[in-house]
Amino acid sequence: MKLLIVADLHAFQKPRKPFPSLVNFSDVDRNPTSDPLLGLRTMFEDKTIDVPDVFLCAGDLADRADPLALKSAWSELQAIQKDYDIPAFIATCGNHDLDTRHQENRFDPKGYLRKLEPSFPLPGYGKNDIEQLKYWSNNFSIVEGDSWRILTINSCAYHGYGPEAEPELLQGRISEHTLAEIKSELKTLKGGVRGKFNVCLVHHHLREMHTDAQPDQSRMQGSENLLSLLSKAEFGEWFIVHGHVHRGDLYCEGGNSGPIVLSCASFSVSLQGDHLNPSTNQFYSVKFDDPVGGRHRIRGSVQAWDWSASYGWEQASEKQGSIGPDAGFGFRGDIPNFAESMIDRVRSIGKLEWRSALIEFPELRHFLPSDRENLVKELEATGDIKVSRTGKNIREVVLK
Repeated sequence: MKLLIVADLHAFQKPRKPFPSLVNFSDVDRNPTSDPLLGLRTMFEDKTIDVPDVFLCAGDLADRADPLALKSAWSELQAIQKDYDIPAFIATCGNHDLDTRHQENRFDPKGYLRKLEPSFPLPGYGKNDIEQLKYWSNNFSIVEGDSWRILTINSCAYHGYGPEAEPELLQGRISEHTLAEIKSELKTLKGGVRGKFNVCLVHHHLREMHTDAQPDQSRMQGSENLLSLLSKAEFGEWFIVHGHVHRGDLYCEGGNSGPIVLSCASFSVSLQGDHLNPSTNQFYSVKFDDPVGGRHRIRGSVQAWDWSASYGWEQASEKQGSIGPDAGFGFRGDIPNFAESMIDRVRSIGKLEWRSALIEFPELRHFLPSDRENLVKELEATGDIKVSRTGKNIREVVLK
C-alpha cells in the first residue's frame, strides 16, 4: 500500500513581494523546473514515482486564503489524481485555507472552501454526503478503501471562535468532544481496526518545536490526547501525517505502541521568509509492508524528494533537518540487543557492508532515522567497531 503526500503549498495568485511560494498562478511562464506542482507531473510522466493508492494533502493549499490560488491549486491536485488514475485523494484544512482575514467574507471563514468543486476535503464525496458533512460538523471524517483507512481531522475548526478568537488563530485544536466522537466511531470497527492500514491526516503539528529565537505557539492543543487514543492497542497501529511547521521529520510518539508521525516539510513555500528552517521543500512517497497473516502493521519506508531550483524534483539527500532518501519506520525492538547481534557478526567477519547488513538484518529497514543513529552509537561504544560513511550515508561497519 502506497501513499503520496504533499503539504503546505501556499500557492498564490495576487502578486506581492516577497513571493510566499514557488507555486505562482499569476506567472504565465510556469514550467516543471520552476513550479513544484508542474514538476510533480513530470515525476509521473517519467515514471520516476509509482502511482499511489492514496494521494494526501495536509493543508495550506493557498497562502492567506487567496481565493483564486485556492481554487486553482485544488483544481490542479484533482487533475493529477484524475490524469494518473490515483484511486483516492483526501485532504484536510490548513489555517491558510480559511478566510480568517475576511478577504472574501466578513463572517464565514470556511465558506469559500465549502464552495469548491469537487467537494473539499473529500472530492470522492458529494457536498451532502455524510462523511463530508461530518468533517465540517464533527471536525473529522473516516474514509476507507479495501486495505486502508484515513482519519482526516480539522485542526483549524475553532479559528475565529471563542472568547480569545485572535489567539485561537495562532494554533490548532482538537476538542474533547471531537476525541470522544473519534473514539466512539473507532469502537464500532471492533476487530476490523487491525484489518487495514490506519492513517491519520491533520494539519497542525503534535509536539512543540521551540527555538531560542522563536517559541512555538501553534501546536495542536489536545494533541497529547489524540496520541494517547491512537496508542491504545484496541485501535491498532497508526501512521500520522501533519504539515504546518514546514519541518521534515519522522518519529514515534507515545511509547512503544505509539503512532509513527511524519512531519512534512513544505511542498513549495518560499524558504526565504523562514531563515531558521533547515528543511528543503519536499514531498513524500510512503510504502507500507504487505500484511502478514491478515494483520496490517505500520512498518515500511518513506522516500523523500527535494526541490532544486532550475532542476526540479530530485531524490532527497542526507541533510540536517530534512528527511533523507530512504527512511524506515516500524521497528519496535530493543536497540542495544539488536546492536549486540551486529557486533558479533562484524567481529566474526571483520567488515559488514551496509547493503549486506540490510539483507542479513532486514529489520534495519524499519529503523527510524533517530533509531539508526542510536544504533551507530551503540556499535561504536564497544571501542573496536567503526561505522564508515559516505557523507551522511552509512557505507560499512568494520572491525578496527
